[in-house]
Amino acid sequence: MKFSRILLGLLIIGTLILLNVAGPLKGSSNADFSDELQPAANPLPACSGSPNCVRITTELNVDSRTVYDSLPRLLKEMGAEDLEQHSQSLQRNAVFRIPLMGFHDDFRIIVEPKQNSGSVVHISSRSRTGHSDLGVNRRRVNSFLSNLNNHL
Repeated sequence: MKFSRILLGLLIIGTLILLNVAGPLKGSSNADFSDELQPAANPLPACSGSPNCVRITTELNVDSRTVYDSLPRLLKEMGAEDLEQHSQSLQRNAVFRIPLMGFHDDFRIIVEPKQNSGSVVHISSRSRTGHSDLGVNRRRVNSFLSNLNNHL
C-alpha cells in the first residue's frame, strides 16, 4: 500500500516535469508570440534568459487615452492587485499574486499614441522569483490582449 502511493507520487511528479519542459505548462517566452508583437522599440526592460517573463508590443486602432482609461477595470477583472498609475506617461503597473503559492508577478503597460491614429501598447509580465512560471505569464498576456480587444 505504501509502495503504491510512493509510485503514484513519482508518476505525478514525472508527468508535471514533462509537461513543464515540453507541454502546455512550459515556461513563458517571447517566442510564444508572433514576430509582429516583438518590435525592438519596446521601452520596458528586456526579459532575462529564464522562461518566466514575456514582453511584447501590439498596435491598436483605438486612441491611446481610450485604451489607457480602460486598463483599471480590465486589470481588476483579471484579479490584479496594487494598481499603480502614471497618467501623464500613460503607464500602469499591477501585481498579480499566484493564490496557491503566494508568488508575485509584475505586469506593466505603457500606452503610446501612434503617429496618425491609434495607439501602441507595450506589455511586460514577469515573475519576481523562480526560473519557470509554468506558462502563467504567457497565458496572462494572451488573456489580457483578448480582454482588451473585447473591451474596446
